[in-house]
Amino acid sequence: MQVLKAVNKYPDSVIVALDDIYSLNDNIHDSSFLNIFHKSLSMKGMLNPILVSTEQGFKTNTHPFDRRPQPENVEQMYRCMIGNNRYKYAVENGYTHIECLVIDDLITLKAMHNKTFLEPRKMLR
Repeated sequence: MQVLKAVNKYPDSVIVALDDIYSLNDNIHDSSFLNIFHKSLSMKGMLNPILVSTEQGFKTNTHPFDRRPQPENVEQMYRCMIGNNRYKYAVENGYTHIECLVIDDLITLKAMHNKTFLEPRKMLR
């Protein structure tokens, strides 16, 4: 088991198999961002856990947060709400699991997004 763990710890974080997470494959294709992103992960590790919702939580509460077109149903237990680039990095680099915060209510999701958001220009500081 290869786990991509977060540097910053949260008491409610869990380790989830990548196969159990649906990630919308619309990642940023900006080479400058990806360069900074990969350098940051190499130097500092994954700073914060990704934010996921259960499939049920997504359907009943958190779906308004994600304005991108989403499939109505997915087979996985979780949907990645914040951290699709980190999810993709984990998949591409041989990880099998990733540290997550499971959040099924919209208010908490917004608050944790604000708390864990990192601007690309600050990734290497």
